[in-house]
Amino acid sequence: MRRFLRIARTVLMVAAITLALDFVLTATVLSYFVDRERDTAARTDWRVYTGAPYHHDLEPNLEKLRVWGRTLYPWKADRYGFRTGQCAPGEDEKSWPAIFVVGDSFVEALGSSYEHSFVGLMACDAAKQKKAVWNLGVASFSPIIYWRKVLAASKKLGLKPSEIYVFLDLSDIDDEANVYREAPDGTIKFKSMPEPTVPGFDFGEWLIEHFTTVRLVRDLYVSASFTWRKSLGRARARWTIDEELMQAWGERGLELAGGNLDKLVGLCREWRCRVTLVVYPWPDNVMAGDRDSIQVRHWREWAARRGVRFIDGFAPFFEAPAETTLHRYYIEGDVHFSEEGNRLIYETVKHSVGGDW
Repeated sequence: MRRFLRIARTVLMVAAITLALDFVLTATVLSYFVDRERDTAARTDWRVYTGAPYHHDLEPNLEKLRVWGRTLYPWKADRYGFRTGQCAPGEDEKSWPAIFVVGDSFVEALGSSYEHSFVGLMACDAAKQKKAVWNLGVASFSPIIYWRKVLAASKKLGLKPSEIYVFLDLSDIDDEANVYREAPDGTIKFKSMPEPTVPGFDFGEWLIEHFTTVRLVRDLYVSASFTWRKSLGRARARWTIDEELMQAWGERGLELAGGNLDKLVGLCREWRCRVTLVVYPWPDNVMAGDRDSIQVRHWREWAARRGVRFIDGFAPFFEAPAETTLHRYYIEGDVHFSEEGNRLIYETVKHSVGGDW
C-alpha cells in the first residue's frame, strides 16, 4: 500500500510540474502561436454577416491557412470577396468573357486548395481560352442567395457574365425549406434565431487556451472523430431516399429552390447569357445506390422546361463499388470532395461542355 501511495505521489508531482511548465511556456515562449491560433479560431469560416443583402459573404483581401477535419489548406479571398488562387482572374482579365460559378461550400471548396478544387481547375482550363472564371461560392449559400450574389457580383465587377454555372447542392433543399427566409426589407434572415445567451466562464475552454498539452489532446480527439462512418447519416442528403423527409420538407424545399433559380435564369436572359445547372451526390446517396435520384430527375426536367443546360454529376460516382467511391472521392469523415473528387466533377463538367467553357 505504501509503495502504491509513493508511486501515486510521484505521478501527481510529475503531472503538476509538467502542467506548471506547460502553463508558463504557453503564456510566454508559446504565446505568439497561441495568439495566432486564437485569431484563427475566431475566424473559423472567414464569413462576414454585414453589408450584404444576402445574409453572409467572404471577407475580402484575406489570406489564411484553414483547418478542415484533418486537412490544413491555403485559403485566400480577393478584393471582391471571391475565393481566389492560381489561374483565378483579376483586374487584367476583366476584358475576357466572364463565367460566374455559384454554389455553397462545395464551390468554395472546403478542405481543398483553390488549385485542386473543381472551380480552380475550370479557371485554369478556361484561362487558356482567354475566359475568366469567377468563384462566387460561399459555404451555406442556397438558391435564395445565389441570384442575389450573382447580381451583386455583376455590379462589383462592372460586367455581365456570358455563362453562369450553378452547382446545386443537396443541402440547398434543406436550406430553402428550413433555414433561410426573405425579410420584409428584402434581406435574407434565418427562419428562426436562437435566444441570445450571456457567455459565462467555460473551464474547458480555459484549459485549452492556457495548456498546450490539453489543446493537443483536444486536437487528437477531434482528428480521431473524422471516420468514414461520420460521412454518412446526413438528413440533408437523405431526403431523396427517405419518404418522411421528402414529405416533411423536401417537396417544399424543391419548390422554393425552383422559384429562386427562376430568378437567376431571368437575370441571365436579361443579360443574354447561358445557365448551366450541375448536380452531384453526397456519400449517403452513393452508399444507398441513389443513382436515379430525384435530385437528378427533378432538376433535369426543370432545366429542360427552361432551356437550361443540365449536367448529371451523379453518374460518375456510381461507376465503381460504393465503398471504393466513398474512400476515393470524399474527405474522410466529411461530405466534401477529396482532391480526386474535385477532379472527377471538373472532368465531368468539361466533358459535358465539350471542353468549351
